[in-house]
Amino acid sequence: MTPRAKRILGKSIVVTIIAIVATFALSFTARLALHMPIDWLSWVECTLIPILIGMPVGAYIFAQSETIQDTCDKLEKSYAALRETHDRLAFVTSHDPMTGLLSRGGFMARMDRKRDEGEYDTLLVIDPDHFALFNDKHGHSKGDEALVRIAKALVYLTRPGDSIGRLGGEEFGVLLRGVRKEQAMTMAENIRRLIEGMPWIKGQQDDLKVTVSIGGAEIPPNADSQDILRTAERCIFEAKQRGRNRVSFDYEAIRFRVVTS
Repeated sequence: MTPRAKRILGKSIVVTIIAIVATFALSFTARLALHMPIDWLSWVECTLIPILIGMPVGAYIFAQSETIQDTCDKLEKSYAALRETHDRLAFVTSHDPMTGLLSRGGFMARMDRKRDEGEYDTLLVIDPDHFALFNDKHGHSKGDEALVRIAKALVYLTRPGDSIGRLGGEEFGVLLRGVRKEQAMTMAENIRRLIEGMPWIKGQQDDLKVTVSIGGAEIPPNADSQDILRTAERCIFEAKQRGRNRVSFDYEAIRFRVVTS
């Protein structure tokens, strides 16, 4: 006998016993009140009627209850699986598969957030210098490794509330929430220095290294995200025109002196 059948039988027996006791109590009370005799037929009726009627009815009701519960459990599992699939799909569509950062669409959605009056964010756009040369010399697999390491550096130097995305190819974006231009310039320079000082190709002695040019722009309330992105990308162009490996805000490229220890 299956566990399901045992549960149904057990519940049906309990209900039948209760029905027999209730039938005896009601029948005998009525007979005594009406001064009717209690004979052997009364005992048979009070015993068999609940068994013949209550047992099948109870078994049917409890069987239906088990079926409904099984259906609910299956629906709950299906819903959980569907929710998990939806969450995975939402993550895949909004994140870059190689770096795990936000995709361009996901990042632009973060940039479009509503800002209160007087609340500013700052956008940084990071673009590796001479990255095509790096790919040509060391191969695209090493180039992909370099992009992943740049992504990790950005995560390391930003705060939990900031947003980081891969905007396309080798270009990255960082949305510094609640940060004005002056503080953002310092954070951008820290990113530039960290990437410049990272070892890239283990076991090889050459002068090829990965540096980045960074363009930045403040995002005031009610700003158009596409306009801000274009401004930051023009700052990158300005930084590259001035020699690369620089931080540029509002077309003013600022080259910090590298301090070596």
